[in-house]
Amino acid sequence: MSRMRNDEAVIDEWIKGGEAFVFYREPGERVCHGIRAARSSLQSFEVFPSNDGKTGFVFAPFRFGEGHPLWLLPLEEEIEVGISRAVCSDEVEAPAPMPFCGRLEEQPSKEYREAFRAFSGALRAGDFQKLVLSRGCTDAFPHGFSWARAFTAACRRYVHSYVYLFHTPQTGFWLGATPEILLAGGKGEYRTVALAGTQFLQEGKLTAPWSEKNIREQAFVTEYIGGCLRERGVRFTLEGPYTATAGELAHLKTDIRLRLSSVEALGDILQALHPTPAVCGLPKEDAFRFILSHEGYDRSYYAGFLGRWEPEGKTALYVNLRCMQCGEGAEKIRLYAGGGILPASVCEEEWMETERKLQTMKYVISKGGTDVFG
Repeated sequence: MSRMRNDEAVIDEWIKGGEAFVFYREPGERVCHGIRAARSSLQSFEVFPSNDGKTGFVFAPFRFGEGHPLWLLPLEEEIEVGISRAVCSDEVEAPAPMPFCGRLEEQPSKEYREAFRAFSGALRAGDFQKLVLSRGCTDAFPHGFSWARAFTAACRRYVHSYVYLFHTPQTGFWLGATPEILLAGGKGEYRTVALAGTQFLQEGKLTAPWSEKNIREQAFVTEYIGGCLRERGVRFTLEGPYTATAGELAHLKTDIRLRLSSVEALGDILQALHPTPAVCGLPKEDAFRFILSHEGYDRSYYAGFLGRWEPEGKTALYVNLRCMQCGEGAEKIRLYAGGGILPASVCEEEWMETERKLQTMKYVISKGGTDVFG
């Protein structure tokens, strides 16, 4: 059973305690949820424990193994946290002010150009319909940085996203604000989404109609998920695509609702969906292997998934997008962003898309310091 705490000081208390914990805020909620587990209770798995009765909060990598297991926090201690100035409001998210890290880097790095060349070449050769190219970058902590302050700032800013702060002694800190559901629901009724394509809002509005590239990219994801469900005899309905906003970004989104007859079916669907073409590509298995060989860095838990896993109750899993991490004792924060690449994609345009996506977490970093603005 959870208990209610009425201020964010508890987040600092748990951070100082050094145990494994997570705080998360579901989209649109007005309260945050906390789960804490003793180090002796923390569990790790090399494959997803979908059908063995395990429950808890899961934190899964893009690629299982290779030093990145799935972590499971048992539901030993749960609290709810109300945060001053309202964690969530009904207002529409507005564009963020000037981010902490200053101007956008307009020229792609050498490493990104090399990776893009490999990805683009494979697409033009007809080996893939779509690939997702991502990258990481590092940033300094601002003066007086607080993870609790950064988390609560993200909750206030990104009202329609799933916001979390996750920590274990092994992973260090991860913080994110993701708009993408992987699988959520309960009692046989579940939903997922096909989310892809990106535009950047000006004064909360689209600046142009959706391009053919964005429409095709999102359609690939919808078609893949629908195919996975049909192959397994799962009945589902589609609603969309429509424009969905997440902070200063807009995406094309299709809601997919489905009925599942058993816990075993739930685990099977989850393993079929992850990683979705929205973070990987098509054909999926070939794209997954290509990314591991040619992207040039380790995604770690970026583009993995996280959330509450209770097959007999409520499950709510999200794709780990718009996130950052810092290992125990590290002096820098690492941020992640990516985008879908099609045969006609242009390197400089794709680079700028990742630059703008990085502003989601750069804004949060700025608000985690004591010298803040806006």
